[in-house]
Amino acid sequence: KPDAFLDLALRALPRETDEQMTSRVLGYSSNAWWRFLNAAGRTAQAERFESILREGLAQAATPSRKASWFGALRNVAVTPSTVQWLEQIWDKKESVPGLPLAETDYTSLALDLAVRNADRGAAILVTQLSRIENPDRRARFQFVMPALSADPLERDRWFASLRDVANRRREPWVLEGLNYLHHPLRAEAAKKHVQPSLEMLWDIQKTGDIFFPKRWLDATLGGHQTEDVAETVRAFLKGLPANYPDRLRNITLQSAEELFRAAQTVKR
Repeated sequence: KPDAFLDLALRALPRETDEQMTSRVLGYSSNAWWRFLNAAGRTAQAERFESILREGLAQAATPSRKASWFGALRNVAVTPSTVQWLEQIWDKKESVPGLPLAETDYTSLALDLAVRNADRGAAILVTQLSRIENPDRRARFQFVMPALSADPLERDRWFASLRDVANRRREPWVLEGLNYLHHPLRAEAAKKHVQPSLEMLWDIQKTGDIFFPKRWLDATLGGHQTEDVAETVRAFLKGLPANYPDRLRNITLQSAEELFRAAQTVKR
């Protein structure tokens, strides 16, 4: 069960000494946290989880180890105290001893904070945009910003713009935006975009990189865990025309497999 798995991971992490194993367990824990625990389960475990991550961050001996712990903490943070602390780091009023942060780290932190702080999200994004010096990274950030807006209508307009193939040319930018559009904290508002995303898949195969359809679906479905979204995918698959490409059907099943399991787990 998800809570038992997370409990095992949280007992194992303080004892694990191998860097790669620590990174792997942190990844498994983060996935279980967002994908298989429901909101009530996360609320019950949040303080303990974040406390263990902050303790691990403080005790990590090298910058690479600290980066693993900090990345996990940034990924799962939900309590006001931890989110506020991360915001202080982004504001450069706090620091993590032994962990130097680059522009890309502050950029990622700004994106994660914008999802969690509706009141300050817009100001955080605008400020971070002004900090980015590299023109390509700045353009990418500008492209993704509307997908993180606190205004659902602005997020809807950003998604609607992806129907134009010209707006899908920078595929990594699109995928980053989709990941935040469908972030677990925004999943309820984003589930209406699942059906049109599935319907766009055939066109995406015709106009994009060979790996883009799978990555598109992974980003679209990755933040969801509810039965209604799973049923949306099942109904789409059931209604496919006879000439629909087998490859796209199989890709859809692949990307949805964990969603189907998560929906069953959360329902129980």
